Amino acid sequence: MIRKLLLTLIAPALLAACGTPAAGSAPSTAPTATVSATPSTTPTPTPTATPTPTPAPPRVAPTVFVANNMALGAVLVNSQGRTLYYFVPERGGRVVCTGQYTNAWPPLFSSSMAPSAGSALPGQLGVVARAGSEQITYNHWPLYTFAGDGGPDQTNGQGVFGFGGKWIVATPRLQP
Repeated sequence: MIRKLLLTLIAPALLAACGTPAAGSAPSTAPTATVSATPSTTPTPTPTATPTPTPAPPRVAPTVFVANNMALGAVLVNSQGRTLYYFVPERGGRVVCTGQYTNAWPPLFSSSMAPSAGSALPGQLGVVARAGSEQITYNHWPLYTFAGDGGPDQTNGQGVFGFGGKWIVATPRLQP
């Protein structure tokens, strides 16, 4: 009872002290309210918790980019600038290039569960399970580099027939 009485007496004074007059306004000449010693029937509001903002997920460096090749135009490349290829028999994401073939055509593995793309990539990146790891796909095509490419901007694997199918440079227009 004493606690309610004290709150009733002190609360208006505390609330009035929290307000600040607006810039350029004169002090009020209105009469001040008197404090009554009778208990109030108005319930005291309960404070509500402010939600903690959710931290943004860490940024993952892009794993696939679009580069301009002198001979072929826009092509897909990895983070080292090496040309990416797809294998025609793997349409729909079915991996058939395995074993010794991966020495000549190393798969593009994902370092995270969600591969990311540079800003100019219109298609969809994904992953396909492969020997305990995840291989990056573009529009459901598993992606590879070619051991015969010595570095960036080389496309020596374009049109190669080998290991039971044809290898093609992946482009942004590659369809599923």
